[in-house]
Amino acid sequence: MQIQRSANHRIVPWANGLGVTADVFLWPPDAGVWIWRLSIADVTDDVPFSVMPGIDRHITVAQGSGMALTIDGAPAVRMDMTSPPLSFDGESTTTCRLLDGPIADLNLMVRRGMHVGSLRVERLTAGQTLTTVVDDVAVVLLDGAIRVAHQDLQPFDAVRLAGEATTFEARQPSVCAVASVRSI
Repeated sequence: MQIQRSANHRIVPWANGLGVTADVFLWPPDAGVWIWRLSIADVTDDVPFSVMPGIDRHITVAQGSGMALTIDGAPAVRMDMTSPPLSFDGESTTTCRLLDGPIADLNLMVRRGMHVGSLRVERLTAGQTLTTVVDDVAVVLLDGAIRVAHQDLQPFDAVRLAGEATTFEARQPSVCAVASVRSI
């Protein structure tokens, strides 16, 4: 298990150069080509998303009022912090319209072909616990405060899991995202 504090996330430009994202975890770390990537993007304007061929994307609103995504010309999908994560192909033409000011979104990106990813959001009451399963690779605290292995986490802190069950305890009402990746 590895704890990554939000202050230590590496800030990088989007592939299309229109924004920045904070890399939370890449797997494998320090590899030229990652299998999966978990990042938090700051979206400050209505913008197109980067096109990422061969990547399956999973996204959720992590902070702010929300966004409407138009994917390949289909009707816009409105998302806010109460919406379930949305999955779509990285090669899709995707545009974002902010609902009411800047947001942060959490992205799990997985290279298609050998692995499949998913993202889920867990809402915990004070004192409630969350126990991860074998396919869960990371947990990111979006709101509130949780504790794991005698360490308190703050919003946007993350934990890289080691393939074994890990228990998190909410210190107050909290929202966290759980990224899962499995081989196919």
